Amino acid sequence: MLKIALRMLIGDTAKYLALVLGLAFSTTLIVQQGSVFTGLMRRAATQVESIPQAEIWVMDAATRYFDERRPIEDTAVQRVRGVEGVEWAEPVFFGMGTAQMPDRTFASVLIIGVDRGARLGLADRFEDGHPEAITEPDAIYWDHLNLPIYQQVKTGTTLEINDRRARVVAVASAPRIFLSTPVVYTTYQRALAYSPGSRKRLTFVLVKAKPGFDHAQVVANIQSATGLGAKTSDTFFWETVRFYLKNTGIGINFGLTVLLGFVVGAAVAGQTFFTFIVENTRHFAALKAMGLSNGKLVAMVLLQALVVGVLGWGLGVGAATLFGHRITDRSVVAFLLTPHLLGISFVGTLTTVLLAGAVSVRRVVAVPPAVVFR
Repeated sequence: MLKIALRMLIGDTAKYLALVLGLAFSTTLIVQQGSVFTGLMRRAATQVESIPQAEIWVMDAATRYFDERRPIEDTAVQRVRGVEGVEWAEPVFFGMGTAQMPDRTFASVLIIGVDRGARLGLADRFEDGHPEAITEPDAIYWDHLNLPIYQQVKTGTTLEINDRRARVVAVASAPRIFLSTPVVYTTYQRALAYSPGSRKRLTFVLVKAKPGFDHAQVVANIQSATGLGAKTSDTFFWETVRFYLKNTGIGINFGLTVLLGFVVGAAVAGQTFFTFIVENTRHFAALKAMGLSNGKLVAMVLLQALVVGVLGWGLGVGAATLFGHRITDRSVVAFLLTPHLLGISFVGTLTTVLLAGAVSVRRVVAVPPAVVFR
């Protein structure tokens, strides 16, 4: 009977293709938009993730997420180093500045300053240049984020950042950040000069815990001993993501698009599958007249729904993955396809098509065998 169900499905080529392609389009929309959403959320906290050596981030106690930065005293580094369970602690500076480009235009830049000895927080991938020259006078790395407007700056270019000379010794290729502003990497003291501000200048202290010490306990020790805020890198990452989810319209906007994908899939699958059942009523009546039970007829319909659902889902995921494969982590378009998203789209697609099949089953069960003789 199952073979008959498959032959019946494939035999109606137009309806079969309409079902599969309709579900494929719906799945593509869901997976593609869902992947762009997860990619954007990851970029919101990518600078936390991009320094894996730092297990704990120390900051002002009122800090809620990464982009909310209030400077702390430079003495915090030494205070944190003296806390029980801390193996090492290094300063890092994040600030904004204005760079004069070679064509005399200006660009806002994110300035990252790191300890010249530890170099913790510097980019470690480069397109060209001499990264080892970062300790030379006025030396910086330039990251154009793969945006053509900023690619005019190359190794050897001399810029002015807040009226101070900056010489590009290497072009960095770090993971793309949430903002579309180029990134300048340099030493800590030079970064302070490029981005003048208040008396307190230090942004974060990056910490590694000693082997055998629980990270949560080290966080508690730092907070108790210094009065500063401290979070594990994983906690800081997810708090940043949750802040953007809760306080921006990104989640709602992408959620509506994904919901639209489900609605489109349900409408296409429901209408097309019901039409398919109506047009094959005589075949189901004939099988019923031959003694086939309602249970087996229901199994046939659900198998047909399952087949088109799996095929449509597979084609949709393939199309979305192909799109993502053409997009790199340096692209303007963010894309991150996760196993969770694949599972959600699979369950959603099958639920959609099985519901459409369940609605159509009522007609199959109710059809009288005498229909075949009309």
